[in-house]
Amino acid sequence: MKLHPGDVIRWQGGTHQVIAVRPSYLTLRSADGEEDIEVLASDLQRDAEPAAAIPARHLLELRHLDELDAAERRVVDIWLDELERVEENAARGMKRMQAYEQAAANVNRLLGTDYGTSKVIRQRQDLKKMGVSGLLDRRRHGLADAPGRAYDERLIDAILTVQAGQERKSTGTGTRLIWLVRRELDDRFGEGVVPMPSRATMYRLLSELDAGKHTLGTARTRRTTANQPDHMHGVRSGVRPGEQVLIDTTPMEILVECDGEPVRPDLTLLLCEASRSTLSGIVTVGSRSIDLVVVLARALVPYASRPDGVRANRRQVSEAWTGTDGLMIERFEAMRDAQPYVFPESITTDRGASYVSRHFSDACRTLGISLTVNAEYSPTQKAKIERMFRTVKDMFTQYAIAFLGQSTDMRGDEIIATSQLLTLEQLQELFEDWVAVTWQNRPHKALRDPRNPRLMLTPNQMVAAYREIAPELQVPLTAEKYIALLPTEWRVINHYGVDIDLRVYDSTELGPLRKKRSPHHRQQGKWPFHVDPYNPMTVWLELGDQFLPLDWRSPYSGAPMADEVWGVARAQAAARGESEPSTDDLNEVIRRFMYKGNAVPTKRQKKRAVSARMDPLAITNQLPHVAPAAPPGGELSVAGDVGGEKDDVMPAKPAWPVAAPFGMTRSPDEA
Repeated sequence: MKLHPGDVIRWQGGTHQVIAVRPSYLTLRSADGEEDIEVLASDLQRDAEPAAAIPARHLLELRHLDELDAAERRVVDIWLDELERVEENAARGMKRMQAYEQAAANVNRLLGTDYGTSKVIRQRQDLKKMGVSGLLDRRRHGLADAPGRAYDERLIDAILTVQAGQERKSTGTGTRLIWLVRRELDDRFGEGVVPMPSRATMYRLLSELDAGKHTLGTARTRRTTANQPDHMHGVRSGVRPGEQVLIDTTPMEILVECDGEPVRPDLTLLLCEASRSTLSGIVTVGSRSIDLVVVLARALVPYASRPDGVRANRRQVSEAWTGTDGLMIERFEAMRDAQPYVFPESITTDRGASYVSRHFSDACRTLGISLTVNAEYSPTQKAKIERMFRTVKDMFTQYAIAFLGQSTDMRGDEIIATSQLLTLEQLQELFEDWVAVTWQNRPHKALRDPRNPRLMLTPNQMVAAYREIAPELQVPLTAEKYIALLPTEWRVINHYGVDIDLRVYDSTELGPLRKKRSPHHRQQGKWPFHVDPYNPMTVWLELGDQFLPLDWRSPYSGAPMADEVWGVARAQAAARGESEPSTDDLNEVIRRFMYKGNAVPTKRQKKRAVSARMDPLAITNQLPHVAPAAPPGGELSVAGDVGGEKDDVMPAKPAWPVAAPFGMTRSPDEA
């Protein structure tokens, strides 16, 4: 800012006039004229500002001058020249009105217009007030004030009142809104006192004042917008992994097979805000408080530390999409083992019944985890996990068979056999594989270096980088504590084992306890068994602080030489020097199986399955529907029991596809 004698400035909260300007200091006189002060030029350059500062809006409007074409720029230049000439003529003694008339005549001659002196006066005032941008046609360049301000303030207020009252109502038409505005004006000021503009004008006015309200949009969008705060969103994001963790549940856009029926499952996630790591996730049919405890247990116990039965179940299920590639299975497991362990210090939930249940809150309290419940109608407090659900749909769910689409109008009418659908157990393991392979190794735009915006980290890298800077010891729960968190089922121990969910579980170490009553008198002699809802392979008998594993008596749980054969195959593949597949390759394996689904059984396979149930010892049976031996006089206790059905009836699918280890008895006509 260059100062001259006579300039008025603001300095140190007061108004001053420049009296004298010297190389190193200036003389200022206060607005009241009582005293003169001398001020260093450096101090004024740092703190002073013009008394009539140029508004930032006028500076921003200068960009429109760069967008002018040659003809428009010529108009501005002509006005600048003529208005400058008006000041020069007035300084030489010409009367002001005569100078205006001369300027108007010159502009009309050069532009072919018919302006009067009033136009010149307005242009001169706009130039002084707004600078060069004041000479632009403000309507043409979008600089004019909102047209709504020209209308009756009572009309504008009535429109805003009516629009605010539509937040929780069903969506109507513009005609209804106009009628409501008319009624609002009549109720306030009397019938017909406030005039209404034309119908077209009302529609334009409604549109201008409805920005961001979605009054004529969907009711869902309108409610969501209304629930957003009108102030700065609260920032509670954790600065270190685990400091702030979000949990939420949403329906998945997919159908899965559960107990022989197509159902739409729910997905529950635990998401770390600081690192964007997915700590755990479970797929369920319905959401219960016990499911939240299970998802918490999975987050607190790394995959490598979980009980043997969990890893065995994962291997069985994953054979469906890895086929006979044992190395592929090991690579998926290696990616799971590489997922960093993050202890959730604080968990933020909404007010769902499952989240505020005593079961979940007591589990958090026992584990030393603080629980924060969001206020009502506060969707922005969990915006990150809502965005994560959308990412799951875009990158995972949409590749699955029986994908439903985002809404009913995006839903196809393709008919898919129930037998082709993914099972609940398959979807669970597929999702965990996708998290470990894809999500945890995908650069995230929120994990960006503020000093080097081109550098993005993956969730795994973010956790590792933080641990390098601030090492911390986070001791995960043991396998025993993982089991202790699982839901409990009370059952009688029979001589043949234990019946849980139509499956028979047994162990060689169960001998002394068979047909004995438990010391838990309130349970009528039944024993406590801990059950993982997503692992049918194993249950655990609680014996004090010890847990005895019981395996499901599956027909192929002990296939001869299976482990030895796979060991040789892995050694041979390693000797061939097969390269490690990338995360994209592994992700493609997941997507390919999800899109294809399970193979539909052939007619021969259906008949063979029925015959296998009638004769469990048939050595030619290749299907996993073989039932374990039933207790004397009892019934078969295995899922999908169809003992007396006709040959053309397809039995229920098993909990997961278990391929027989060898195919020597396959018929030549079977694919």
